Amino acid sequence: MTPCGIIFYYLNRKELFMEQIIYDILFFLIVFAIIFTINYLVYLKKIKKGKHLEIVDYVVLRFNLDSKKINARRMILAISLINAFIISLVSTVITKLNIAIIWQFMIGFVLLFGLIYSLYEIYGKYLIKKGYKRKKEKIK
Repeated sequence: MTPCGIIFYYLNRKELFMEQIIYDILFFLIVFAIIFTINYLVYLKKIKKGKHLEIVDYVVLRFNLDSKKINARRMILAISLINAFIISLVSTVITKLNIAIIWQFMIGFVLLFGLIYSLYEIYGKYLIKKGYKRKKEKIK
């Protein structure tokens, strides 16, 4: 191959690479928007009916937060964003892997549980820093 041919080949591959990155980002954003919308609307519907959300109770109990200080709608928004990010990131990564489906499932579960634990841990620490931590009651 001539030097000009190598350069054109490299430039052509770079354009395909950029197209693939744009496709992946669009896929991520579309999945994110769909999951966020569905998740947020379902949570809002449950709150309007007066039901307690298990995920809110879990975060409150896990990080010893004061449930009276917490704005439920704001917390639902944050939880919906976290859930949508986790699902869209895992689905985007898994669809990029060209391996057997059983390995995709296994890697997907590891990513899923790792992201759930880490992102909710970060969110809980954020709520503690914001001052939502329950104050210790003095025992008389």
